[in-house]
Amino acid sequence: MILYSIPDIRLFWSQDARFLTQFKQAEITTFRSYSKYPACFKDVSFWLPENMDIHDNDFCDLVRDVTGDIVEDVKMVRVF
Repeated sequence: MILYSIPDIRLFWSQDARFLTQFKQAEITTFRSYSKYPACFKDVSFWLPENMDIHDNDFCDLVRDVTGDIVEDVKMVRVF
């Protein structure tokens, strides 16, 4: 465990491909952690008054203030 930097012994019984593909026979590699939750894509839509403009960075900051480290990526897909 120490040699590979594996934090939890229960991972040795894991069948998760994200764990199993990190190690090859006769090769020492450091364990790269991964989320135990699968990726989840959400779509958020909202209206702004015509005279109000919000910058992309301000919106990203707002999302991260509310969600913390849960959200990895925020991007604007379209404006209409």
